[in-house]
Amino acid sequence: MSTNLTPTPNQNQNIVLKPVPWGKKYRAPLMNAAFWAFWIGFALAHQGGVTNNSLLINLSYLVFALACLVPLVTKK
Repeated sequence: MSTNLTPTPNQNQNIVLKPVPWGKKYRAPLMNAAFWAFWIGFALAHQGGVTNNSLLINLSYLVFALACLVPLVTKK
């Protein structure tokens, strides 16, 4: 009765792994950042509207636009 404790090596040594595209690799953290960007954009728009500050409102437009582009750029 013999026990072979050494694992058998992979039979096919010619396996080529495709590199993962950056959009798929970083999709989860970027979607998390986009989620928080929406909240920051809403806060900026609200504060800009309350104080009648056009700079904050325009900045909220920019943040919303960037947050909307994240899912389009990193789509599956």
